[in-house]
Amino acid sequence: MFDAGCGAGYNLKMYESLGTVFGCDFSEDALYFCQQRGLVRLVKADVNALPYKNGKFDLISMLDVLSHESIPDDVKVLEGIVGLLKDGGHVLLTDNALKILRSPHDLAYHVRERYRKKMLKRRMEKAGLEVLRMSYFNFFLFPAIFFVRFAERIRGAKTGPVESDLKAVPRLANSFLFGILKFEALLMKKINLPWGSSLICLARKIP
Repeated sequence: MFDAGCGAGYNLKMYESLGTVFGCDFSEDALYFCQQRGLVRLVKADVNALPYKNGKFDLISMLDVLSHESIPDDVKVLEGIVGLLKDGGHVLLTDNALKILRSPHDLAYHVRERYRKKMLKRRMEKAGLEVLRMSYFNFFLFPAIFFVRFAERIRGAKTGPVESDLKAVPRLANSFLFGILKFEALLMKKINLPWGSSLICLARKIP
């Protein structure tokens, strides 16, 4: 399988139990950390022009990559991903959701746009993918996230460099938040969640 935009390689390490893994990232720093994790099938590449043969992979993941401002045409990138898939191959994708949550964090992390469920489904189908499952997540934390973003708008824009408000939290709080996400994952085995700050999608290459 292949992780497009693999970052520091944390997900690739988890994928190793599924078979042979490949990864790419445009950041040399990210690839360095991948190598420190013992990962070897890596390439420095832009997802707009991936250097692999068509029909090579049975599963490709793109986790919080598609909405990056370095991707001017997300449908074109998805078409490239589809070309790399074997017949019947799958794509696992997560990304930012809901324009109403747009914030300085998005600017700091170079987020081009936030997706709605129907919008992302249309673009994936246009690229030649059949959406099998799609759900919002960060459902239970959504009210708190919305309140923080709304408060930021009321206060107005800060002066100075744009910075993310993403900070490390105490271990106990982190364990609590992780528990919420684990509970959501259990729920999503049965149902699709109606809203959240992110989207997760599993799709299949249309023959």
